This record gives sequence, structure tokens and C-alpha cells, in this order.
Amino acid sequence: MSDMHNDTPAPHPAATALQVKGYEELPLSALPQYPMLARCHAAWLQGWQGQRLPAVVAVEALPPEVLPYTMLLDYLPAQRDVRVRLAGNYVGERTSEDQGGRRLANFFNAHDAEIVFTSMELVATTRRASLARRSYVSLEGNQLSYVRLILPLSADGSTVTGFFKTIEPATLVKQPAG
Repeated sequence: MSDMHNDTPAPHPAATALQVKGYEELPLSALPQYPMLARCHAAWLQGWQGQRLPAVVAVEALPPEVLPYTMLLDYLPAQRDVRVRLAGNYVGERTSEDQGGRRLANFFNAHDAEIVFTSMELVATTRRASLARRSYVSLEGNQLSYVRLILPLSADGSTVTGFFKTIEPATLVKQPAG
């Protein structure tokens, strides 16, 4: 497959742009170690039409195990934010909604929200999938870690207008505050 479909060995730009504690960009060649994420990535690849990014990821092609952890996000580059369009029940249970829809600040402190936005901004700029290991302290004070996948989506096939984001359920570790 071509570079735009992410099957090249070149590291994702986030690997060098985001060298911060709690964030480790993983090569897409590591996807076989995360079978649920590999299936999500394969479903996304099926949506490509030549050079055109997919607008959606076919839900019937997704493993049901990832659905509670999945989010569809609108990309708001001018606001350096994303808005949750749709969230699985695990995600929904962790946040409260504000008038403008759930945003990064509903999930992360300011430092972690900037890391998340920067990773999504790089996905939007490169139009490439991103596989990463994340570890951070949630707003509730719990230590969370997991491996996540972000896939760019486009309403017009060219400009990234949103993202599909989910985690490999078996990698989720939550340690209570204390």
C-alpha cells in the first residue's frame, strides 16, 4: 500500500513532534499486536477511494469490543479543539456535556488536552493514522493507560474534518486515585 494508507515503515511525524511523558507514538507495523485496532484500521482502509479519505468507518466492520471506547470527533482547528459527535458508553460515563458538546477539556487537563490536540493536528496534516500508547492522570485523579488508534475522516475526501478514535480494550489499565 502507499504512504497515504500508512503501510510504510516511516515513523509518524508525531513520533518526533510529541516527545512528552505519557505519549509514545507506535509504528503502524505494530498493529498486529493489537487485533481490535488492526480490524478498525482495516475497516478504515476499505473506505479509501483512490486518493480520497473515507468519510466514515463502517460500523459493521468494527469489532463490537471497541464500541464502548470509540469516539467520532469533529476537528475544530481554529479553536485547537475537537468536539465529540458520538461516544461509546465507557467514554460517556467519564464526562459531562457542556453547551457546545464535549470537548478536550471535558476529558483532559490543559497539558494533556494540548498533547491530544497536537496528535490529532498531525493526523489531520499528514492524513495518516496514528497508533500510540497513552498514560495520564484523568480529571478524576485516576491513572489511565491504553493503546489508541486515531484515523482521519473527511467530508469531502480531501480535508480532514474529523476523526475516528478508539482503544485496544485489553490495554486499558485504570488505577484509582489515591
